[in-house]
Amino acid sequence: MGKAYEITVWKPHTGKRGEFIKSMKEVAAIFKENGVSEIVMMGGHAGKDVGNVVVLQTFKSLTDNGIVNDAIGDSPAMKAWLEKNKDMDSAVMISHDLYSEEG
Repeated sequence: MGKAYEITVWKPHTGKRGEFIKSMKEVAAIFKENGVSEIVMMGGHAGKDVGNVVVLQTFKSLTDNGIVNDAIGDSPAMKAWLEKNKDMDSAVMISHDLYSEEG
């Protein structure tokens, strides 16, 4: 079984990009502590995602994706982050997809 990838596209609100990036770095650290293999944040510069932020999470497999996502949901650090940031509104999620390697 090949690696799995979650790809999430976010559109930061006007004037909120810095706040969004800061919060995503905090979330990324929690996700990595709970087993996400790698997280890359990319800014869109051409095509349909100009101005958007694309977050690519890499997992060992689809099974690992499920296990890690369950761990994140149970994570005290994630629960604390969600409570602390419950009123934050710095971006809107455009899409969230799960892929796995073929072949």
